[in-house]
Amino acid sequence: MTPEQTEHRVFLNRYYKAARSIYDVTRKYYLFGRDRALDELLAAPWASLVEVGPGTGRNLEILQRRRAWALYGGIEAADAMLERAAARCPWAHFQRAFAEDADYRSVLGVPPQRIFFSYCLSMVQRREEALQHALHEVAPGGEVHVVDFADLRGLPRPLAAGLRAWLELYRVTPLDPGWLAAQGAELVLGPGRYYVLARLRRPR
Repeated sequence: MTPEQTEHRVFLNRYYKAARSIYDVTRKYYLFGRDRALDELLAAPWASLVEVGPGTGRNLEILQRRRAWALYGGIEAADAMLERAAARCPWAHFQRAFAEDADYRSVLGVPPQRIFFSYCLSMVQRREEALQHALHEVAPGGEVHVVDFADLRGLPRPLAAGLRAWLELYRVTPLDPGWLAAQGAELVLGPGRYYVLARLRRPR
């Protein structure tokens, strides 16, 4: 672990230790697009998925309820949230790691067919490295899916500026859709460019 990662983990643990008990209640009011992303994931066949930054395990629980026969896992840097997700999803396999250098194969014992970032990539320090690493680690023919804050350019300027300033307090930097497109992603933008859905495919 680099000094940068160590410092970031300390921040994440401090923040999420205080927020984890109310996380799901509060996040439903501004983490839009998550259920749409889950629907898109479930629209295609796959048998294994690893979520990066699963938080409380909310998304994994929904996916497992609707596709119970699949294998599920999570990569989590924050100890406080790792404990929460493991308790909520005892059927899933978790690894304490950062997205930039996680060993995805070891989570489930095989390369996952899907890797999912839900409002996580905007908090990753080296996001391009993390995204390309996930694309390299997903099974051949598999996909990496992302839902996260977009550039907010469709919102009124004062609202967008205020939201950006508030997100910066929590080390969140909205994703530039142009950057995602340059990474090879197919994009769908939410209303007001508030959120973005992205999908990257690894060739067979």
